[in-house]
Amino acid sequence: MIAFVEMTVTFAALTALCLFLNTKTRLAAGLTPLFVLCGTMVWYSTLGSVHMLVPAGIVWFGAAAAACVWLWRKHKDIRWREFFSPAMVYFLLASLAVIVLFAVRRPIFNEWDEFSFWGIAPKVVKTENQLYTYNPGEMRVSTFVPGIIMLDYAFQFLGSVFVPWKVYAAYDILFFAVFAAAISMLGRRHWHIAVPAAAVLTLVPYMVSVYQRGIYVQTTYMNAYSDIPMGLLFGAGLVLYFAPRKKTPVLMTGAVLAVTASCLSKDMGFALCLIAAAIICFDLLFVQKEDVPFFRLKGLGGKLCWCASLVGAPLAAFFGWAAHMSVVLGSNRFDIGGSADMGMVQMVTTGIAELLGIGRTQKFTDIMELMKSAFFNTRLTMFSVGAPDSTLGRIFNGSGFITVLLILSILLAAFLLGDKRMRVRTAWTALWSTLGFAAFYIFTGFTYVYVFKEELAYGLGDYNRYIYPYYAGWLVFAVTMLCASLKNAKPGSLGTLFLLALCGGCIWRADAYLQPQLTVLDYPDSHYAGRRLQVEQVEAAKHYLTRDDKVFIVSMTQQGVGWFQLYYEFYPDVAVDYSFGAGEEFSPDIVRRADAMPAFFTEEQVDYFTSQPFTPAVWCDYLEASGCTAIYMDEWDAAFAENYGALFADGLKSGATLYRVEGAGADMHFVPLNGEEAAS
Repeated sequence: MIAFVEMTVTFAALTALCLFLNTKTRLAAGLTPLFVLCGTMVWYSTLGSVHMLVPAGIVWFGAAAAACVWLWRKHKDIRWREFFSPAMVYFLLASLAVIVLFAVRRPIFNEWDEFSFWGIAPKVVKTENQLYTYNPGEMRVSTFVPGIIMLDYAFQFLGSVFVPWKVYAAYDILFFAVFAAAISMLGRRHWHIAVPAAAVLTLVPYMVSVYQRGIYVQTTYMNAYSDIPMGLLFGAGLVLYFAPRKKTPVLMTGAVLAVTASCLSKDMGFALCLIAAAIICFDLLFVQKEDVPFFRLKGLGGKLCWCASLVGAPLAAFFGWAAHMSVVLGSNRFDIGGSADMGMVQMVTTGIAELLGIGRTQKFTDIMELMKSAFFNTRLTMFSVGAPDSTLGRIFNGSGFITVLLILSILLAAFLLGDKRMRVRTAWTALWSTLGFAAFYIFTGFTYVYVFKEELAYGLGDYNRYIYPYYAGWLVFAVTMLCASLKNAKPGSLGTLFLLALCGGCIWRADAYLQPQLTVLDYPDSHYAGRRLQVEQVEAAKHYLTRDDKVFIVSMTQQGVGWFQLYYEFYPDVAVDYSFGAGEEFSPDIVRRADAMPAFFTEEQVDYFTSQPFTPAVWCDYLEASGCTAIYMDEWDAAFAENYGALFADGLKSGATLYRVEGAGADMHFVPLNGEEAAS
C-alpha cells in the first residue's frame, strides 16, 4: 500500500508538470508527458554522473510543487478541455491502470538479464542513492548508460526501499507517453481516429517482439530490459517533432531532450538517436518553411542552431558518459574489445572498408550473408499468416522484410491521404528512415563480425533483440504520420477505414499469438512461485547473518543464473562473493580464470588460485583469502557432494542451505546454520 501511495504521488507530480507545460507554453497536452519524462531522464543522468542524485530528486519534486503553486494562482488560464485531449486521457488511464495492477499483483524480477544488470542496477541506485558506477559491488556490468535506470529512480525516489514493480510501471508509463505523443495532434472531435490508433500503438511492443504462440507468460509490459524502451525512444524524437504541424522553440527543445534520452537508453541508442536527429534536421532545413526561432535568432541561422542542438546534445551525452567511465571506472568507452579487439571507430571504418570490398575477410562475407538471409527468412514479429511450411506462410513469414513492407505501406497511406505539405514531408521521411534502417542493419552486422565470439556471431545470437528496437520506433513513427494525415478525415472516410483495418489486423494477429491469461493482464501466480520461494529462503538465511558477513554461493545452474539471482536478493544486507560466477561446473578438475578473482587479490594470490586445480584445500584457502564467512548452498549435484562433502559437518545431508565457515587452513569446516542438524 505504501509503495502504491508513493507511486501515485510521483505520478501526480508528473501530471502537474504536464499541466504546467500545457498551460504555460501551449504545447499540445499529449506531448507533455513525453517531454517531461525525457527531460527527467536527462536531468537525473546528468546530476547522477556528478554524484548528485538526491539533489536531483529534490529539485525535480520541488519543480513539481512550484508548478502546482503556479497552477493554483493561474487556475483561470487552464484550458481543461484542451488538456484532456484523447492523447492525455489515454496516457492517464493507461498509466493509472498499470500502477494499480502492479500494486495489487506485485510482480518481481524473473528474467536472466534483470539480475545481471537491468534489475540489480536500479536496486543499487535506490539503495545507495548514487549511480551504480560509484559503488558497483559485485555487479558484473557497470558501464551501461544510465538513462533508463534514472527514469526508474525518479519513480523510486520517494520510497525508503526498492520496489521491483515500480521499474515495470516506470517503463510502461514511458511507453504510454510515446504512444500519447503519437496521437497528440488529435482533438476531442477525433475519437474515431484516436481510439483505433491507440489500440495499434499499445500492441506495438507485442507486434515487434513476439513471433510464436507460447505456453509461457509473455513478459512484455512486465520486463526491465531496455530493448523496447530504446526502440520507442528512437521513435520519440521523431514523434515529438512530426506530430504537430507548427514547430515552436518549446517543441524543438522537447525533440532535443528526446534524442538525448534515446542516446542514454542503451549503447546502441547512440546510433539510433543520430538517425532520428538526421531525419529531423533534414526536414527542418529543407521541408519546414516557417521560422523556428532559436532564442532571438530566426531564419536559416535559427534552424542551423536547432540542428546543432539535435546533434550536439546526444554527442555531449555520449562523450560525457565516456568521461565519467574513464574517471570513475577507469574504463575506455571507445574500446569495445570483442573477438577482433578493436576500438569503436576502428570497427566502423574497418566494416565500411570491407563492405566496399577492401580487405574483405571470409568471416565478414559469411556474417553479411547470414544477415541478408535473416532479413528475408527469420520470423521475429507477429506479421505472419498461415503455417510456416505453407506457401502463404513462407511469403508472409513475419520477417524483417514483411515488417518493413508493412511500415512503408502505412507511410504510403499517410502520403496518399495527406495534403501537399504532408506528402512532401512523408516522402522524405520515408526515404531517410529507410536508409537509416539500412545503415542500422549493416552496423548491427559489424558488431556480429567484430565483437561477438564465433559461435554467437555465426548463430546471430539474440538477433531479434538487436533488430526489433528499430522496428518498434519506426512503426510508432509511421502511425504518427498516418494520424497527422487523417486529422481532418471524417468517420467512414477511406483513411479512417484503412486505420480501422490496420487496427483489426493487429488485434487479429495479437489474438493468434497471445493468450490473455499468459500476459501482464492475467498471468498466473505460479509464474513467480519459484522466485518467491527463493526470496523467502534468502530472507530466512539473512536472519543468521550480519553486515559483517560475506557469503560464498554454490549455485550450479546454467550460465550461473542462480548466483545473479541470489546476489540480487542478498544485496544490500549481506555482502556476496562473486564465487567464480557459480555456474554448472564445480569440481577439483577445474582451474579457475583470472577474471573470476576478486579485484582486491594481489598478483600472487591470483597466480596461486589460477595455477592449480580447485581442490577442497584450495577452496578453503580461497574462502580465507576472500574473507568469506558463510556458504549458501543453492544447487549442487552428487559429484559436488562426493568431492567437497567432507568439508561440511553434516555431509550435506541435513537439508541445510546456509553454513558458517569455521576454522582455518586444514582445520576449516562448514557448520550448518539451518536445516535439521542445526535445529537439533
